[in-house]
Amino acid sequence: MLRSIGLTQTHMECRYLKDSVPVMTDLLAFEKVGEGPGEATLKHPNTDWLITLHEAGPEAPAKQMHNHWGVRVATTEEVDAAYEYLAAHKDQYKIDQIGKPNYSHGSYSVYFLEPGTNGWEIECYAEALRKDVWKTRAGGVRAPHWEKAFPAERFPGRGYVPQGFTHGTLACSDLQKSWNFYRDALGLEVHQANPHVVYVKHPNTKPYVVCAVRPDWRNFSPNFRFTIGVESADAVEEAHRAFASNQDLGVTELRDVTRDGGRAAFLLSDPDRNWWEIAARN
Repeated sequence: MLRSIGLTQTHMECRYLKDSVPVMTDLLAFEKVGEGPGEATLKHPNTDWLITLHEAGPEAPAKQMHNHWGVRVATTEEVDAAYEYLAAHKDQYKIDQIGKPNYSHGSYSVYFLEPGTNGWEIECYAEALRKDVWKTRAGGVRAPHWEKAFPAERFPGRGYVPQGFTHGTLACSDLQKSWNFYRDALGLEVHQANPHVVYVKHPNTKPYVVCAVRPDWRNFSPNFRFTIGVESADAVEEAHRAFASNQDLGVTELRDVTRDGGRAAFLLSDPDRNWWEIAARN
């Protein structure tokens, strides 16, 4: 089993950075913390989890909405305000699809599609948390993901304040097989949400991955992946040797270790050919 320090990063493929980055910064409260050729790394100020956007051009395939990421607000009124703000500014940010707010799996959420074809959710679990059991059930993923509130004055004029970057999503065909892989190969916690959905998380970090059974979905390039951090470059090498020597773990593809600016990492795909990255702490 992988010895890791947390879910540390996620990666998103977009068409053009010039279109997708403003959506992230202006509508979801992210800040740019790094950039390179064809990519930009962003961080929500209230969340340690990073997200790197990879520019793939006009041929980047459209994503299904069940492949999305989410930020969280504190009140249901803010979800309604977010919908109104998105609808009023959809032309400015080239947003083609916005769903009306609705309740689903305990959250009150609005979903929209940014111009790079990726889905985003602005969610609120205030109603579910009125029942104290939800603060600890399912790994506590529905409890607040922040220690202190993100100040409204740092995100003014919208009527809502994203308090944290909470989750990403994956699809699978066999939930039990995926559950076993996440637990036994990747060393992550798996919590049942309902018969067709699990939450996957690391015990040391709050962000999580929603994995749902889908009858039909497509896989995407490694630009769509989740990063699990380990302590050092040596730990990356050790993990790679362990995956290479055990053919029974369910890895469908294992790529070589790469080093970029002192950062050691490798990619692997799970039983459903979703991509994961094992990377050393920077």
